[in-house]
Amino acid sequence: MYRLLKKISFLTFSIFFISLPIFAGTLDSYVYTFDTDELLVSSQRSLNVLGLYLKYYETGNEEYKTAANQTRPYILSSLEPDDSAALNVLSEYQPGNEAESINKIEILLNNYPDSVILNAVKILFNFEVWEKSNNMEAFKKILSSIDIIENAIGENPFTIYYKSILTWEESNLQEKENIFQNLEKAFFSYPSNRKIQELLIVQAFELGKYERVKQLSGDYVNRSQKDERIMFLIALSYYNLDEKSESRNIINWILQNSNKKNVLSKSYELLGDISVTSSQKINYYKTAIDLDPQNAEALAKLGITLYEGDKTDTNDLTIARIYLTKALMYDPNNPEIKQTLNSIDRRLTRKKSSTTLLPLFIVISAIFYVVFRFGSEEGSLKRPEGGSRKDSLTASKEEKN
Repeated sequence: MYRLLKKISFLTFSIFFISLPIFAGTLDSYVYTFDTDELLVSSQRSLNVLGLYLKYYETGNEEYKTAANQTRPYILSSLEPDDSAALNVLSEYQPGNEAESINKIEILLNNYPDSVILNAVKILFNFEVWEKSNNMEAFKKILSSIDIIENAIGENPFTIYYKSILTWEESNLQEKENIFQNLEKAFFSYPSNRKIQELLIVQAFELGKYERVKQLSGDYVNRSQKDERIMFLIALSYYNLDEKSESRNIINWILQNSNKKNVLSKSYELLGDISVTSSQKINYYKTAIDLDPQNAEALAKLGITLYEGDKTDTNDLTIARIYLTKALMYDPNNPEIKQTLNSIDRRLTRKKSSTTLLPLFIVISAIFYVVFRFGSEEGSLKRPEGGSRKDSLTASKEEKN
């Protein structure tokens, strides 16, 4: 019995010792579970309050802030000074005014330069600024705060996530492969982290790893909280793998659960791609355009479908040309649109020639025929005057008789 208690005590101490670097600060564990929906159901009340403030930051809904303010007094005794400072900044945030919040954090970091939670919140606000305007100063501040956090507690899902997003666009193919592999390692260590999983799906899709997207989707589609944009990428991956039935099932889920017009537009566009008949394709593409009139792909696909349907129908060709011209406005460098427009213009020109020049040719031919015909008859009537004298006398006698 004594040995058993000793083992349990040793195991408990070991777990605590291992967890100590992770949970050094009350709110520092945020960098391991930085999904606000997961924070709201956390067993730690301090993380619940943080999640409520972050929900207010994400949605602008005052009810989340009110709930956080009401719960916050019950956790004051468990908060570190930098934790309280971070919650103060979040509670005072005014929607759209990230600059003011960043200034407040900068001042607080003079007192708590190595604070994990303050640097994490600083990253959130600067990321919003960078995303809106590609602000390079915000970009540098994010990388600086990432370095501070990793120097304090090492690599973690939060820093890996934001570093992956920041460096992805400017990286070459090999560098993107390295970023993707590093993100996969983070997901292997923290498989419950939804944001890491979503970013992994996005990067796998961009790298054309549709089979990997399919593997990742098995768990993702069963989550209670899903992003319809991620679900669309999964549907598109199934389509690229020629698994159209599964793709359609996911699209149907999006249509029932999404209210984002751009996502719904792309979903109907994909249904058009999956469809077999031209009439189905046309209906789905039109629905996609109704939801998002600037959906260049749907405009182009509708125009091309109309063009290929009946190349002899002038009305269809004219309508197809209108849709393709609109598509070119939003996607001016698309060679397929330009090529199809040129083909339509040539066909319409030939059609115009056949409908205008042919009738004109017939009219002119008729005029020549009439002139020639009546000219010949008039000549035959005048010919007796120039005939023989005998013929004239005979004609004169016949007139007298």
